[in-house]
Amino acid sequence: MRKYFDFIKAELSDFDANSFIRLLKIFSTIALLIIFYASIFSGFQIVDEFEHLHASWLVSIGNIPYLDFFEHHNPLLWYISAPIVSLFYNNAIIFYIMRFVSFIISLLTLLYVYKITLFWGKKECGWLAIALILGNIITLYNFYQFRPDNFMNLCFIIGIYYLFSYIKNKQLSDLIYSFLGFTFSFLFLQKIALLLIVVEAILLWLIIKKTLSIKSVIIAAVPSILVIFSFLLFMYHKGNLLDYYTLNFEFNKAMVYYFERGDFWLKSILISIYGLALFASIYFFKRENTYFKIIAILYISEFLMRGFYFSPHPNYYTLLIILSSLVLSICSINILNKYKIFSTILLLALFINLGNLFNRLEHSISRHNSYKHFIMSDYIHKNSNNEDYLMNGYDMNYNIYRKDVSYYWFGLDMLLPIIEQEYGLKKHIDVNALILKYRPKFVYTKDYVDLFAYRAYGETKFTQKHIPEIITTLYKNTPFDNLVTLK
Repeated sequence: MRKYFDFIKAELSDFDANSFIRLLKIFSTIALLIIFYASIFSGFQIVDEFEHLHASWLVSIGNIPYLDFFEHHNPLLWYISAPIVSLFYNNAIIFYIMRFVSFIISLLTLLYVYKITLFWGKKECGWLAIALILGNIITLYNFYQFRPDNFMNLCFIIGIYYLFSYIKNKQLSDLIYSFLGFTFSFLFLQKIALLLIVVEAILLWLIIKKTLSIKSVIIAAVPSILVIFSFLLFMYHKGNLLDYYTLNFEFNKAMVYYFERGDFWLKSILISIYGLALFASIYFFKRENTYFKIIAILYISEFLMRGFYFSPHPNYYTLLIILSSLVLSICSINILNKYKIFSTILLLALFINLGNLFNRLEHSISRHNSYKHFIMSDYIHKNSNNEDYLMNGYDMNYNIYRKDVSYYWFGLDMLLPIIEQEYGLKKHIDVNALILKYRPKFVYTKDYVDLFAYRAYGETKFTQKHIPEIITTLYKNTPFDNLVTLK
């Protein structure tokens, strides 16, 4: 037995940082291949992606968000995506085009995560952080999805990187880039606002420590203030500033109470990398440098927000994964370099987990297949024309390039009941009346389950039910389940 352990010790003695990095690169490459496979076939939360595709097209033809069509997200993603979406007009392939764009955005995020870890001077730290991010099931679902979360994450991580660069080099331009990164993260998605309050508290702490000067902060903030002012002026000019505030803040605040919080936080304190990162953030806080303290404060804040605030879907945890991976890679790299057996165990765990990730992905694809959804949307667009109306269905968005039958064009199962309860509607939306009035070319016939009633009160009822006689009289079947087309 002693000879066996001596053999292992001898083998591990040749296992240096370069070997560790090489294996992490192999792991990351395999993980990215699995993620690329997922980008073709995984349809988890695909309704959100078609929501943003359609909103981008509506913007491209001159419609005004919140005023001409319902939305409750910040509009930057639609405006920067509009030219691309318009370029591929009438072709559902835009779904995969924009997934590829999001994939690139996430790769850039990984690049800046790596650049952040170089402030500790160890390349293996960066590759470990990347591996921990790519080896997470939530990353597998969200890395490529066309939604504002990935763009928000990139801008926020850029903000952290340039803040660290300023602390190290004292170049005012770095602080300007940092503030602009944080600013654009908000313009992509307003849910980062709470964490930006924490960023502001960190800046105040750095000023008190004299790491930052008040003068440099004021000067660096000017471009960001101008960006925000330009954004508000643009919204005011469009006439939708008040609607923007109501739907992005008042409505979303109301929506918090009608979604379940999920059991993520309770399960994750002690039994996952999130709990381990929480412990590391607290344990190493005093002994680590300013860079780590900033990452730790951000991670602890984000962890608490995911537990106590509105976080019903996996995309809400993507930034938490990035921050936890930074914390763990920074804290553990010295231990891993010193005790090679732990590096070996970690690598084995990462590679074994790849099989688990792929199995979970295959299970998800069997239930939510994005390629099948793409085929259906492609069929719908090829068999309709510019003058046709489309009406999205229950948990089913497929309209990209066609007119809508209503201002409220998605989310009748969840969002509309909340709007009715919180704000009231002068005229209740009725899908059957809309069908009779506009004769949409395609209709998805599943009845609308009232998710608000189910999640808030445990009641099973419907917000909208199709009248069978209307469907059978006006429509005929298509090759797709529950999808009918006008006779």
